[in-house]
Amino acid sequence: MRADTVRRTTLLAGGALVAMLAAAPALAEETVLEEIVVTAQKRAQSAQDVPIALTAYTGDDLARLGVDQLDKLSNYVPGLQIQLQSPNNPGFVIRGITSDSGSAQEEARVSVFVDGVPASRARGANIEMFDLERVEVLKGPQGTLFGRGAQIGAVSIITAKPDTDAVAINGRVAIGDYGQKTYEAAANVPLNDKVAIRVAGISRDRDGYIDNLAGGEALNGVGVKALRGSFLLLPVERLTVTGIVNYQEDDYTGTSFKNKVFAPQGGDTSPFSAAQLNRGEGLGVDRKLFNATLNAEYEINDALSLTSITAYREFNAWEDFDADGSQAYLLEFAEDAQGTQWSQEFRLNYKVDDKLEGFAGVSYFYEDGFQRVPLSTDERQLAVFNPGGALPFPNFGPIITPAGTLNPLVALLGLPPTAGNPLPFPLPALATGEFTNFGTNKAYEAFADATYHVTEEFSLTGGLRFTHEEQDSAFVQSVSPTAILLPALFPNVARRELSEDFNSVVGRLVATYQPNRDSLFYASVARGRRPAVVQVDATNSEVLKNEIVWSYEAGTKLTFLGDRLRANASAFWYDYSNFQTSVRVPNSALTRVDDAGEARSYGFELTLNARAADWLDLFATYGYINARIDDEDSNGNAQALGGNTFRLTPKHAFSLGGTATYGLDAADAEIFFTPSFTFKSRVYFEDANTPGIEQGPYGLLNLRAGIRSADGRWTATAYVENALDREYLIDAGNTGASFGLPTYIAGPPRFYGVEFAVKF
Repeated sequence: MRADTVRRTTLLAGGALVAMLAAAPALAEETVLEEIVVTAQKRAQSAQDVPIALTAYTGDDLARLGVDQLDKLSNYVPGLQIQLQSPNNPGFVIRGITSDSGSAQEEARVSVFVDGVPASRARGANIEMFDLERVEVLKGPQGTLFGRGAQIGAVSIITAKPDTDAVAINGRVAIGDYGQKTYEAAANVPLNDKVAIRVAGISRDRDGYIDNLAGGEALNGVGVKALRGSFLLLPVERLTVTGIVNYQEDDYTGTSFKNKVFAPQGGDTSPFSAAQLNRGEGLGVDRKLFNATLNAEYEINDALSLTSITAYREFNAWEDFDADGSQAYLLEFAEDAQGTQWSQEFRLNYKVDDKLEGFAGVSYFYEDGFQRVPLSTDERQLAVFNPGGALPFPNFGPIITPAGTLNPLVALLGLPPTAGNPLPFPLPALATGEFTNFGTNKAYEAFADATYHVTEEFSLTGGLRFTHEEQDSAFVQSVSPTAILLPALFPNVARRELSEDFNSVVGRLVATYQPNRDSLFYASVARGRRPAVVQVDATNSEVLKNEIVWSYEAGTKLTFLGDRLRANASAFWYDYSNFQTSVRVPNSALTRVDDAGEARSYGFELTLNARAADWLDLFATYGYINARIDDEDSNGNAQALGGNTFRLTPKHAFSLGGTATYGLDAADAEIFFTPSFTFKSRVYFEDANTPGIEQGPYGLLNLRAGIRSADGRWTATAYVENALDREYLIDAGNTGASFGLPTYIAGPPRFYGVEFAVKF
């Protein structure tokens, strides 16, 4: 779909929506759009009153759209892309900036928060989407509000909390093709008017959709179990204490890294057909998450409140994957990633008359983790399959060369000079190697944010966050002593260490004009920062400068036709210095961060929500972003990646959908239909913009329909995801690309099923 067609489609849809609403009769008050209350600015506000490019969905909204994974959320949030290669390897992208590194030495660019606690480390950031109160996505630098990792935005997940109102129980069962099975339940139990508990859990399974001819379960299968317990205490007047404990265990089948050079036996090189990946049953992800949070809020008086958030998190993830994506035993990798973190925040919220409100506080953050990457290979196959000499040793080919001379591989490995193709002798012991990177980070922060209401209509907001960081990084690498070829990839490297301290300041300034309750206009300037990288690897020890972004944004939030139509729009311009890009080290399993110099991006976003009639809700979103690395740096020197588009960044993305209902008075029920269509334009999977390592434009159609009781106590739903069975890629390139063997991961095909939900 061409760019002008995308824009024209969006404009026509928006115009038709406004015309429909203008012609519709007036609606009763209870049929207007629902207000969503958010805490993005650390106080409860209507989302329409927050001068930030903010998208918020309630838990009910997400259930209505069938959003049960974080990557599905990004289809309905302009400016957000979430790539879920596996639960162990998510990528969060906001307005062109990607946060997905598994290295313990690199900090996030996009903050992920769960109940006010940072959970941004990639291997522990993907949490199961169940029993949620809401999700808030903030675009633009949010360091003042969400800390050091929110260089370009934040995803804030708020789980459902216990309350003392009444006993409430709900459950959901879903079954579908590919062996889909979901069982979910939650119970809220007040013990008295001062104590309540809530327990929720989910089990979700689905078979893989890419067969593995080498044996084992089909690839890209899902297996997850999660349990959450929380309590509410109201021990004295004005004091609220909430405790939350989460545990999640993932058991996914292997990821379908498919090689497009070497076809499996009897198959083809399409990423969407059967693969032939070694180790069969041994492939997959085994990941465990645990976190405990204690939140206490004390209202000192009507103008002051003190909040304390204490939290502990840990993750332990193991993934086995076939990085060459072929039946050859070449690049058999695993990843062992572990991390623990402690955090403590104290925050004082205040309000002075109707003129001044805001917060100030301090926080401490500590994390310690490592990423260990083992490799095993058959060195003879590694040599014979060396594609085009991409590896750092000759492409040996067959034992007897076309000229009739003996292949030097025979002498190199000390093997008998047996003739024939391919190598006919028994497999020797495998050669193995591994590297481990370590990272320990401490951060001490002080922050303040305030809004001053100059007049009833005009206000100014300013915020600052000061951070002192202490980072310690280390690296070690080893190879098996019997290895002959592998040391060229994995030379022995004794433990190397590097430490550095940093101080930084980020902040924001926002001017807001709100002439009435139905319209808000804002303009902001903000400074965002990605923490400096203390990088230690096999060849280098260096400190990369902070990546800095200056953000300039203007936006509006409008409500029309008596709360029946809401329109949010924003335009932004970002200037980056010391832009950090992830590059693959040639002939190595490593990726490293390089300073790509200057970069910039700009774009705009639009969201429309409408209650077109008492039986019809509609929505539309559109995001445009032009994000590229500058041709020249600030000194006029040509940049290596100059002119390239940021990876994982579609220039155009939109979604359209709605829910139509029809009452069945005789049955005291109603039927509903919820279609949605999402579209993304071309995406490059690497900043290098390598031809072929990309996904062209594509759209996905999802359908949900069913019947529910008039009081909402039971619902029966039939659903189809990717109804048109569109083929598309989740990722391409990957670890194999460093060895001249790029691999490709197929996106999910059409899924269908039914679900039944009850509430008591």
